[in-house]
Amino acid sequence: MLLLRTRTRVFSSYHGSGGNRISPLEQAVRDECKSGRIQKREDGLRYFDQLISEKPVPSNDTFCHVLSSLSKIKCYSDVIMLYKKMNLVGVQPNICTFNILINCCCKLGQANHGFCFFGQSIKRGYHPNVITLSTLIKGLCINDGIELAFKVFDKMTHTGIQPNAFTFNTLISGLCRTGKVGPALQLQNKMLKWNCTPDVVSYSVIIDTLCKGGLVDQALVHFSKMLRDSNVVPSVIVYSSLINGLCNSGRLNEAKRFFDEMVCRGISANVITYSCMIDGLCRHDQWEEARRYFDEMMDRGVSPNTITFSILIDSHCKDGMMEDAWRLFELMDKLNIKPDLFTYSSMIDGLCLTGRLQEAVKLFDSMLDRDLQPDVISCNVLIDGYCKRRMLDEAMKLFKKMKQNGLKPTTVTYSILLAGLYRDGRMKTANNLFNEMQTLGVSPNIVTYGTMLDGYCKNGYIEKAIEQFESMEDTGILANVPIYNILIRGLFQAGKLEDASKLFIQFPKKGLVPDVVTYTIMINGLFRSKMLLEANKLIIEMEDKGCLRDARAYDTIIKGFLVGKETDKALEFFHKMRATEFAPSDPVSCLLVNTLSADELKNL
Repeated sequence: MLLLRTRTRVFSSYHGSGGNRISPLEQAVRDECKSGRIQKREDGLRYFDQLISEKPVPSNDTFCHVLSSLSKIKCYSDVIMLYKKMNLVGVQPNICTFNILINCCCKLGQANHGFCFFGQSIKRGYHPNVITLSTLIKGLCINDGIELAFKVFDKMTHTGIQPNAFTFNTLISGLCRTGKVGPALQLQNKMLKWNCTPDVVSYSVIIDTLCKGGLVDQALVHFSKMLRDSNVVPSVIVYSSLINGLCNSGRLNEAKRFFDEMVCRGISANVITYSCMIDGLCRHDQWEEARRYFDEMMDRGVSPNTITFSILIDSHCKDGMMEDAWRLFELMDKLNIKPDLFTYSSMIDGLCLTGRLQEAVKLFDSMLDRDLQPDVISCNVLIDGYCKRRMLDEAMKLFKKMKQNGLKPTTVTYSILLAGLYRDGRMKTANNLFNEMQTLGVSPNIVTYGTMLDGYCKNGYIEKAIEQFESMEDTGILANVPIYNILIRGLFQAGKLEDASKLFIQFPKKGLVPDVVTYTIMINGLFRSKMLLEANKLIIEMEDKGCLRDARAYDTIIKGFLVGKETDKALEFFHKMRATEFAPSDPVSCLLVNTLSADELKNL
């Protein structure tokens, strides 16, 4: 009799009163959960409280419906808390409960807690199923535990649990996330061994990774393989990845062809597809085409998002097309699409570039009205605007304000300010700022050192520039061609011809190749030092290496020969220049007019 009562009690606690029957409340809660109408945390908690107050206590199955619904709306911590309450009132969990709990732990980035629940389920006598282990594998993959994920996979297959497409897609995604696209391809090819066939997800993850890695041709080969698989239908996600990859590789015509092919297959382009096309076209200055795609997406009822607008606005700002950028910015407001920090930074940068600093400051201040706190990038943009207008005090005020607001200045921030201070000749403030930068642990990069060297040279501190150059190399930052160009120019300006020549000779030893700027600086310095023979040798070397392809270089050569009274040479290079798309600058044209005879001018 006691045994019967015990069995009845266990049976009732699982199925509720009346055996398989469930109460009206349970049915109502299940219906709400199945319909997906639980979209708020408060609703899920309310239903749980109603269930737990019911006598007898409803079945675990009904509680699982509530836990699952809360998990879907990302209330992971609440699910774990509610499970503890279930334990207190004697609701016995099953494998479904543990699967939900493991998933919540993994989503919270606590895969180790997921394994604790896994252990509890085994102690209670439940056998893990494919969902249990696939969930653990996903949790490990999300948290960069790909090696441990494969160990779980191996144990899973050795114990006879059949992996499914979700298991494989999870592992493939994990491998791709860590850049291991080769092993991901191998794993996809092995799916048939476990009676699994690749689906659109496994193909799309690999194609997207190949495209993002610049391996577009390999992605296209994989796409062709996908098309040959009769069980797989391409999705808009696959096409968007390919279009993005082709656009990033500058293969716009192919991207357009794939866009058209997608439409012909009856696959509707979404906001991501359009944004990829628009971004590619903008980066290659195809404004009209970009606008056509933008208008087309609006006509088709595909709502552009913040990213779409930001792409267009940023491109217009970079090209100084501020009126068009403003119109787009205002259109965002009309469509109730909120600009983000990137949108604002682009607009502020565009206004600064076109000399509209006051408007840039006003826009920067208006960010707070939209509950947007300026970040380091937006501050850097405005600081740069101030520095270029020689408004150093305003730049320093903003710099101090950003630090007060808890924003940590970056190497870019310091480099911008240093450039402005050196340009204004404020050497002491610049040196103090550089010392502060190092004290705060912000490492100067090659741009910072280039800024400092240029500042020292232009302000007549050549010895300090040489000292800084040497200390830069001591920190392990190797000088590049632009750095050498700055120092060579500074040495020539300081009359240190020998030192400049020594630096130039070092190029091959350092594995560097002089560029058109290097040659132009050297040739100009030699002409100024009246070393016409040496300058002429460098000009020949420059031509032989194909470096003479710059208007300033031609100007320097023509001017040097004219000043050195070698008119024939000057005319020779003037005619060479005319054969190119370059034209002499006004000062050089005036020098030609003043130096050449009337007959020589007629022959030009």
